[in-house]
Amino acid sequence: MARTIKLTVAIVGILLFLIILAIIILPHIVDFNKHKPEVEAGIYNATGYQVSLEGDIELSFLPWLGLDVGRASVANPPDFEDENLGSVEALQIRLKVWPLLLGQVQMDRVVLKGLNLDLIKDAQGRPNWIASRPDQTIDGTRLSPSLAYAGNNEPPDQGSGDFFIPALDIAGLEITDSNISYRDLGTDAHFRIEDLNLLTERIRQDEPFGLESDMKFKSFSPELDARVDLKTQALLLGEERTVKLSDLDMDLDLSGEFLHEPIKDARIRGDIVYAFGAGSMEVSGLSMQAMDADFQGQISAHELDDIPRIRIDLEADNLDLDRLMPPPEENKESGNNRGNSPDTNPGNDENSEISLGFLHDFTLEGHIKMTSLKAYQAAIDEMTAEITSDNGEMRISPLKAKLYQGSMEGFITLRDVNDEAHIELKKSLMDVQVQPLLQDVAEKDFLSGTAELDSELKTFGTNTDMFLENLFGHARMELRDGTIRGMDLEHKIRDGFAVAFGEQRPSRDNDEKTTGFSSFKGSFDIASGIASSQDLELDSPVLGMTGDMRIDLPDSYLESRSRVTLAGALKEEIEQRYALPRAGIPLRIRGPYEDVSVSLDMEVILRDLLQEKGEGLLQQLMDQVDPEGREEQRNGARDMLQRFIPR
Repeated sequence: MARTIKLTVAIVGILLFLIILAIIILPHIVDFNKHKPEVEAGIYNATGYQVSLEGDIELSFLPWLGLDVGRASVANPPDFEDENLGSVEALQIRLKVWPLLLGQVQMDRVVLKGLNLDLIKDAQGRPNWIASRPDQTIDGTRLSPSLAYAGNNEPPDQGSGDFFIPALDIAGLEITDSNISYRDLGTDAHFRIEDLNLLTERIRQDEPFGLESDMKFKSFSPELDARVDLKTQALLLGEERTVKLSDLDMDLDLSGEFLHEPIKDARIRGDIVYAFGAGSMEVSGLSMQAMDADFQGQISAHELDDIPRIRIDLEADNLDLDRLMPPPEENKESGNNRGNSPDTNPGNDENSEISLGFLHDFTLEGHIKMTSLKAYQAAIDEMTAEITSDNGEMRISPLKAKLYQGSMEGFITLRDVNDEAHIELKKSLMDVQVQPLLQDVAEKDFLSGTAELDSELKTFGTNTDMFLENLFGHARMELRDGTIRGMDLEHKIRDGFAVAFGEQRPSRDNDEKTTGFSSFKGSFDIASGIASSQDLELDSPVLGMTGDMRIDLPDSYLESRSRVTLAGALKEEIEQRYALPRAGIPLRIRGPYEDVSVSLDMEVILRDLLQEKGEGLLQQLMDQVDPEGREEQRNGARDMLQRFIPR
């Protein structure tokens, strides 16, 4: 019996020796490259991917089970036009043999060089990275059911909840000179990661490891270019199916068509937790410095496999949005008046197209606070907003701000209704200084005073022109203790009467044209982009004004007819010089915003004078029209003037 046992042990020992000897010698005497066609066919039969092994294959067995592959490529499925799904210049994988016998996976550093991966979704939403396992081999032999999918021969869909993290022990991962692109032909989404380099420390499940990476990112729609360098401590939690990135430190350069100014040397820090099993992600301790602005906050998202529920809490300081947003295109026309108004056809301005369809893609709750904010050249000391969004509707309420020594409070509602944007806003401005506001926003200095404004507005459309044309609502404004620059009503009145009565036109004491007022107020009803007021009032020490105004917002054109009543020394001067029992003077204002003209309505002045003074004034005017007494000219002038005399 003992002899038999010894013989058996000896035979087993000899066999093990021969196996080990074969493992050592076999890679040196067998050329695996001669069997590439068989390997390629085997991969196709098992997976449906057509692989081309163009480079050399090297195998080793001790002390590592190693695989070195030269250049290799994977072809796209037949329905995709591009030649390859991906290719690699070199791949190196090594596993320890003895731990494999114990059911453990221990790997040396995995090296991947020159990866090029082109991921595509066609117009029907089918991805090129999921291949159908074939029903038969390349040579026509039918595969057994265990090697082919049933039904449509497609692999089952997997959500993020099906993601699992294998129990790995890898000495490290090294990826160099790699490129990954993604195109969705159904949505025109297209981006590319270029010059990707990634290096890690030892990767073991449930143990943190260092990770460094740098890359270039390019988006084609919209156009965007980025450079990214990052360092972090990564952690793979197998049971929780979670990836954690702690102490993330990222440097970023960003440029693109929607940025007015490129972002240079931005820095982002924080911690990220991505739970595949729960379909959630959290970004905590978020800190970002970019373009002299500082951001702090946290972001979380849940139900990522369905309609994401997002929560944002963000504070920002010294943010200049004008450095980020491109300035609005200047009107290329010479003026926006009735003969020269901009084209309001929505189809002629593709850049102004606005869609709120994205509001159906998520739900959102958020709190935002900003200090030292600049937007559209306006300087805002502080702004806070509470945001909610659900079922295609976003509401920002309350929206509060401190600006120009005053305050603003209101709300904004955005809704997507059958691919049409519906906007509603309510806003109240209190004690805002108008002069610095207009100087910053419009680079104009024509009005000063302390403003109050209440407005409730609604509009709808698909571009900015339609928003103006479909604007409805009402507004009330009041300016106190201010000045209108570029318009001297007192001098305009003196000059108008002098011209009407053939007198020498008065000179101006200085070149500055101003009209001071203690109050200027009115209310507007707005319909189809036309704002109309019937109760404009202006009060000043020397005159008062009441009247109406019509503002055509789409055409940027305004018209106003008002009646000025005089007070003080100016009233006495006009009444005595022109024998007016009452000094109600008609004033007309009209023109495009850029070139508003102000004039006395002389036709109305003459009619009023003639109606009150009758034939006596008519004879006085006739003497001024024709002092030589020519009958023909007098008759023509009399006929014209008598039209104003009531019968």
